[in-house]
Amino acid sequence: MRSSFTLPFSRSALALGLVVALTGCAGVPSANDFNGTDARRLQGEITSSSPININDGSHYQVFDLQLTQGELIRVRQSGALEGATLTLLNERGQLVSGPRQGALHLAPDASGRYRLGVSGNAENGYGPFELQLEKVTAQNSGALLLDKSVYGLLSLGQSENTYQLSISEPGLYAISLGSDELDTVVKLEGGGLELGNDDSAQSTDSLLVAQLQPGDYRVTATALDQPAEGTYDLQVSRRPLPEGVELTNGGELSIGQTVSGLADSAPKQYQLVVAEPALLRVRMSSSEVDSYLTMRGPGVDVQDDDSAGDLDAEITALVQPGTYRVEATTADGSAGLFTLTSSVQPISGRGDRIRPGEVVAGRLAGEQGTQTTLVISEPGFYQIDLISADFDALLRLEGGDLDIEDDDGAGGTNSRIARYLDRGSYQLTSKDYDDRGNGSYVLTVELADEG
Repeated sequence: MRSSFTLPFSRSALALGLVVALTGCAGVPSANDFNGTDARRLQGEITSSSPININDGSHYQVFDLQLTQGELIRVRQSGALEGATLTLLNERGQLVSGPRQGALHLAPDASGRYRLGVSGNAENGYGPFELQLEKVTAQNSGALLLDKSVYGLLSLGQSENTYQLSISEPGLYAISLGSDELDTVVKLEGGGLELGNDDSAQSTDSLLVAQLQPGDYRVTATALDQPAEGTYDLQVSRRPLPEGVELTNGGELSIGQTVSGLADSAPKQYQLVVAEPALLRVRMSSSEVDSYLTMRGPGVDVQDDDSAGDLDAEITALVQPGTYRVEATTADGSAGLFTLTSSVQPISGRGDRIRPGEVVAGRLAGEQGTQTTLVISEPGFYQIDLISADFDALLRLEGGDLDIEDDDGAGGTNSRIARYLDRGSYQLTSKDYDDRGNGSYVLTVELADEG
């Protein structure tokens, strides 16, 4: 969801400001009329000598246009002038369309002369610009064809448009809905599915990816902006899977197995069976979506977003024998492919000493925490994790002129210290950040890549 463009005054106040400014301006510059040709380019430049919009102090330029009722014109602005605001007024100075930044649609309800205003985004908004005007035909309903873009219009009286989509072959399909004027929302219904998407990655455009079976579906184009008023492009395409990839969108997941799935608005649920007490790691990786994992089972109820770095998720937990349910979804509701992997490390034992490669279980002994001696035989870069589902872990490393503490470095409320360590002995202190002083934990030490 994007942040709305903030105007200094209301829509009506802006219109009034423009009316006074335009009607009080002698010699309004006039461009060649848009007289029914399919496309036209208009050029101009905002300078310090351009007329001033009394509403916000910005400078502007105006083009006279002859428009025809029933025609739809798409206007796009480019050039050095950044964030230009476009506004359309009729010859009586009434606001017809806009204000919008960078793009505007012109849909006059009567034939006649209109004034298309271009203003800077601030008092010092100067620079040359170009306007591309193109006559287009809106399709606001009907059938969607694969790989054929549909240009649609949402108006004040029509806040959503519905289309029919027929799928003849099973596969992965992408439905994209983009707009220069709207914060779009695309929805899909049919075949037992009810999916939707608002924003794709960092964009306010929408992208919905779904595995579809042959059948009939309904696609809805709408927007978060209410009332919705603007144009959009809608397209459906089939998306091939990477070579060798088969989708597993749920079911049993074996320890050590890697599966690929499709994340969308519905969490994909998997079951993991653990045979003995162990440290369990589950990782969700994707180059397309912001991964989000949830795991529930005997004594475990945890979730994670970005612990594996970038936008990947990883859950590390001390688990007992039993069945655990893993849900893979996305942090922002977007859709895309992901891989899911799992691994376990058996508990090496309980004690007051630990070496690299071992997993030691323990239990807090009071508010002062529990001490464990770390023995390093070979110098290197090591990663030390303190993991607990019972408390907010706080890990401290002392020795060899080092005194380091970490709270949540391993993601969630788990701790991680990663440092180069010389040969020798070090003191590890496992504590509860809140000093409650009880609960089970595991310590792991691994040789790692620096950085």
